[in-house]
Amino acid sequence: MFLKAAGALFVLGTTIAAGTGVARALEEEVRELRRLEIALSALSSEVSYMLRPLPMAMIAAGKRAGGTVGELLCLMGDRSGISGRRTPEDVFLSVLEETGLEALPRFARDLLGELVKTLGTSGHKEQIRLIDMSIDRVRSFLRSVEGEYEKKARMYRHLGVLTGLAAVIVLI
Repeated sequence: MFLKAAGALFVLGTTIAAGTGVARALEEEVRELRRLEIALSALSSEVSYMLRPLPMAMIAAGKRAGGTVGELLCLMGDRSGISGRRTPEDVFLSVLEETGLEALPRFARDLLGELVKTLGTSGHKEQIRLIDMSIDRVRSFLRSVEGEYEKKARMYRHLGVLTGLAAVIVLI
């Protein structure tokens, strides 16, 4: 009887942990998208108001945003510019290959990939306009998926508990 109870608790705990893990991954994706919005806003202000060179602006925006997005921008800022002799697009691709940065949502990777193609190659006002357009895209994407991700996270948590309870009932 003790082994059945221990096994039931183990199965229940495992399914709850699995459901919670998937829910946390969805919540982390939303947090990274918010960090992307913060990073792009910081990058825009660094370029437009502080008049910093792009590599220094990337580092400052990355430090302000934090998370995986911040780490990516800091690495890009360190490796690009005159000292690095590489364009932001080259640095972006190499950093993604080297580090992987799996925690970065697909939307964020695609958006940054499009943005870095033009960063540093166009004029000051055009860069700010492109960054601001990217901010608008992130905000609209966040509005569209935020509620959906919250519902999915709740569903995965409940699904983990209910699957565990169903397995326990079958096993007992």
